[in-house]
Amino acid sequence: MFRESSTDLNMVIGALHAAVIFIGINNCQTVQPVVAIERTVFYRERAAGMYAPLPYAIAQVFTEIPYVFAQTVFYSLIVYAMVSFEWKVKNFFWFFFVSFFSFLYFTYYGLMTVSITPNHQVASIFAAAFNGLFNLFSSFFIPKRESIPF
Repeated sequence: MFRESSTDLNMVIGALHAAVIFIGINNCQTVQPVVAIERTVFYRERAAGMYAPLPYAIAQVFTEIPYVFAQTVFYSLIVYAMVSFEWKVKNFFWFFFVSFFSFLYFTYYGLMTVSITPNHQVASIFAAAFNGLFNLFSSFFIPKRESIPF
């Protein structure tokens, strides 16, 4: 499929944005209950002198990478083909790179909201408010002033 007009390009950009936002918010919301349950175990083990906070936090960060990587592999292969981008290695890996770190960002945001709130219900409300703001301020392509009719 060729991009013949700016409308075609805007539709592709919008579709990619919607897909990344959907998967990202889903990652953010699904990681929260798991981390909330793990927090109880962490408190118990820290009281027993078994866990230290920094290694535990680093382990949480590294644990998410393989899951998000596998998710991004499937996402990138399917979406890259569906949008009919050029099959060039450089282009595909840029697409993969941006998608991977976008998904990691949302996942880590879910981890952070649980860590700064008392429970995962409050974290879910907090994350929903900011996800709405992230979506609002990241999804609009504003054309040059001369191209907007008066």
